[in-house]
Amino acid sequence: MVTATHEASHQLFRKHPEALTPVFEALGLPPPVKTDFHELSADVTEIRPMERRADTVLMFEPDMGEHFVLAIEAQTKKDPDKANSWA
Repeated sequence: MVTATHEASHQLFRKHPEALTPVFEALGLPPPVKTDFHELSADVTEIRPMERRADTVLMFEPDMGEHFVLAIEAQTKKDPDKANSWA
């Protein structure tokens, strides 16, 4: 269920993607710069009639280096099934 806390966390990532700096550091990547990001559609529906959406989807495009997409999902509690379903 969507809550105000859930939406607020995604507004933070959408408006201030540089807040992901600790994640980049944990992955051994240089700190991100806000201008290297742009938001993508969060609709990840497949050809099958099944709607799927991610909470936030950002494209990371640094001037130098490889580009990649970040799909960000917020969880308010541990769910042991998420690891399998997201893989």
